[in-house]
Amino acid sequence: MHTDVASPPEVTPILPRIGEVLREIARGGLAGILAGIVVGGIGGRIAMRIVALISPESAGLRTENGNLIGAVTASGTLALILFGGLFMGAIAGILWVVVSPWMPGSGRRRWILAAVVAVAFGGFIVVRSDNIDFSLVDPDAPIIALLLGLIALFGAAVAWLDELLERKLPRPGGNAAGLVIAYGVVTLLGLLFVPIAVGFYTSTRTCGCASPPERTGWALFVVGIVTAVWWVIRIATGRSERPPALQAAARIGLVAAVLLGLAYLVPDVAKILSPA
Repeated sequence: MHTDVASPPEVTPILPRIGEVLREIARGGLAGILAGIVVGGIGGRIAMRIVALISPESAGLRTENGNLIGAVTASGTLALILFGGLFMGAIAGILWVVVSPWMPGSGRRRWILAAVVAVAFGGFIVVRSDNIDFSLVDPDAPIIALLLGLIALFGAAVAWLDELLERKLPRPGGNAAGLVIAYGVVTLLGLLFVPIAVGFYTSTRTCGCASPPERTGWALFVVGIVTAVWWVIRIATGRSERPPALQAAARIGLVAAVLLGLAYLVPDVAKILSPA
């Protein structure tokens, strides 16, 4: 009598599993850099021009970074593309890689959520009560709205580009070595910016502020640890479904980081807007 024996489920080789994780990391980093160049760099230049129109008496004055308000110069534009684009884009990409696995939704819902998250995590970089730039411009309210709106657009653009790259970037298949190397190189380059990203939340020198948002940084650190554990689980087991305990821990950390970031930002905005 012949008995059929069920064949064991096919197990994905470990190299494609590593490739999938590296692809996800590289995808988020590339989304951050591309959004940085367009929104942070070019958008930042347009925003500075709008500031000069809102506050004409500030035109020609130098900002804290040494840029002339309202002046569109090749050197100033290049500096914005390099700092606001490549540099800040890489930092944004790192943060996105850490938090994006735990953000719900897709499409517009996810883009809006990413915009809120971006303001909570990065608003303090452009809006600080100890920044002398706000003594140069007036009125403050529309300028603050413009700057925070730029940060929100930055976050939404990262989420949109991440979804676009998810459809466009090739997945590691049977012959995964080449893609693993390519995505691995992008990941290693991104690791060079991790200490700087950490410094924005822990170092007064890096963030350029009197008191960095350390509590926000600690909450993000927790989310980062959970994300790293999830990568290890995926590589070791090939599992695609997130463990409920990990998802709960990451989302609690993410919500805490957003709330702490907003709690840090809102008093600074209120201080700038309060009558002298």
